Amino acid sequence: MKYRPAVLAAAASAALLAGPPAASAAEDPGALPTCTDVSTSYGDYEQDELTASVDVAPVLVAGGDWQPARASVTNVGERDLPVVVVRAYPWLQTGEPDPPDMRDYVKTETRTADGGWRELDETAWIDASPLKSGETRTYELRVRVVGNLPRTPGGSEYALTGAFADVYRFPDTGKEVPCTGVAPANDTFRIERPATTSPTPRPTTPRPTPSATPTTTTPAPKPTRTPTTTPSATPTPTPTSSATTPTPSAPAVPPPGTGGEMAGTGTSDATVPLAAAAGALALLGAGAVLLARRRRR
Repeated sequence: MKYRPAVLAAAASAALLAGPPAASAAEDPGALPTCTDVSTSYGDYEQDELTASVDVAPVLVAGGDWQPARASVTNVGERDLPVVVVRAYPWLQTGEPDPPDMRDYVKTETRTADGGWRELDETAWIDASPLKSGETRTYELRVRVVGNLPRTPGGSEYALTGAFADVYRFPDTGKEVPCTGVAPANDTFRIERPATTSPTPRPTTPRPTPSATPTTTTPAPKPTRTPTTTPSATPTPTPTSSATTPTPSAPAVPPPGTGGEMAGTGTSDATVPLAAAAGALALLGAGAVLLARRRRR
């Protein structure tokens, strides 16, 4: 928090001339010259009865929402102060002869007793009420930047002043002059322009650029597979069954309950001799026929 008594006291002097709305003429600090102006020839005025503080957001965005701020005044003296006039206002620290009025760009509102908000007018007046010794009064504020500030070299600051009726005593003569004591406080902040966000482009697949000369794509030859000769094993002759050489087999064991006889299957033990006899007769017949033919010749 910065402290510039000369600058803030000059600004408070102009504001005090308007006077608080609820203060009487005898208690009105605005009706008196500032003690710093009265003691100019000596420059030894230092008040030690009132302190002030203010705290605002370090960054305010032009056109943004309201940002909270707090201010307070404390009576650190031994006597009760009949009226303490509290004002708050933004200002621009610059060397230009005609700087812009910050109140046109930064608006301030204070919380009222019923819980609402009241906008500060051109007098920047917040409160004018008594403050007992050792008492602290806190004010809930909110600030908002309503427009882009012109590009002017200098720093943006927020000031708070607490003014009360005091007396300056000249050191050489002891003469006392009623004057206004001022407790200044200020805090710096920065105004930023709103950020411009552009939509994120979606990734697109680039299309191939057509070539002037058409190109012929020759398919790649398929790989030739070399047949693999697998030596095959020597085929094993399959034995053929002969009617004349039956394969001996184990004698069949008749199942129990058959009396030792096989079930009838259409053959019997006499079938083989009969077939052999029939074959012999056929051979004899064929031989007789051949013999008869030879005798005829």
